[in-house]
Amino acid sequence: MIKALLAPVLLLIVNFSAIPVSNSGAAGHSLAIYFIDVEGGASTLIVTPAGESILVDAGWPENDSRDAKRIQTAMQKAGVSQIDHMIMTHYHVDHYGGIPNLAALVPIRHFYDHGPMRSLDEDKDFPRMYAAYRTASGGQSRTLKPGDTIPLRSEPGSPTPELLVVAGNGQVIKGPGKPRNSDCDSAKLMEADPSDNARSVGFILTFGGFRFLDLGDLTWNIEQQLVCPANHLGHIDLYQVTHHGMNISNNPVLLRAISPTVAVMDNGPRKGGHPDTVKRLKEIPSLKALYQLHRNAETGEDQNTPVDFIANPDERPDHAYMVSVSVDPTKNVFTVTNERTGSTSSYTFR
Repeated sequence: MIKALLAPVLLLIVNFSAIPVSNSGAAGHSLAIYFIDVEGGASTLIVTPAGESILVDAGWPENDSRDAKRIQTAMQKAGVSQIDHMIMTHYHVDHYGGIPNLAALVPIRHFYDHGPMRSLDEDKDFPRMYAAYRTASGGQSRTLKPGDTIPLRSEPGSPTPELLVVAGNGQVIKGPGKPRNSDCDSAKLMEADPSDNARSVGFILTFGGFRFLDLGDLTWNIEQQLVCPANHLGHIDLYQVTHHGMNISNNPVLLRAISPTVAVMDNGPRKGGHPDTVKRLKEIPSLKALYQLHRNAETGEDQNTPVDFIANPDERPDHAYMVSVSVDPTKNVFTVTNERTGSTSSYTFR
């Protein structure tokens, strides 16, 4: 059960008027993560203590570069002027469609994806979108495979962030010596997913004892391979809810294996946030809080997280509130901020 949602007195909640600036003197040696509202797409900005920036996906291409502009605004709040590492999880327009627009606004140094593609059955507009992405990247991108890492700079007095790829192009990380996961005995597979969702890049970002998991739009069967027959992920402190909270992802055996402390769902008002997924997350004993970028307008109050944990509870196009996270390795604490309310809640990590 989500004890912190039912008993907020257990959380440290204070007034907070702005998103924390990740690489300013005030932020010290913290790592910052910004979950940007791109209306049911995905875009997550990570800024390390050394001021190095990682952007995971860039939202949609439409609406006068709306999502690229929202990312730029988040970058300004984070105190960064370029993207050092642009990770594109997969070739769906809500994840990589905004990259060309963003590249026109800010410098992007390095591009990463799950490998080149010639066609995509589920997207008739793929040739045009793919060409735009290749133009934005200058045709230079690194293919990420399970087991790969992206080297990140260190900052004196602070742990060095480590980014480990755990999934990509339908493959998952493996390794010897892992104990068997008995939960897999009752696990069931779905029909195989032929879409690019199943080829999503997924990674774990480690910062001291803190662990953050982002699996893009990875779907059920590949998720299960990550933790069955052995759990190759381990405990996760912060979980970006996979596939916007859709119920063909967020396999219960994966959720139990990673036992997250906090989950953030990058859903839209009418995309993702499926009640099955919300229910599965609420049933995880370790979970202290579930945050949503949007209230699911098509389900009831009990099928969403409490409103205090929703960044955008109303369908207002002029609002694009974020959820942000600041990680303090010296105190073994990460603090989550709902930009709409300005409230912060702090959680310990193992």
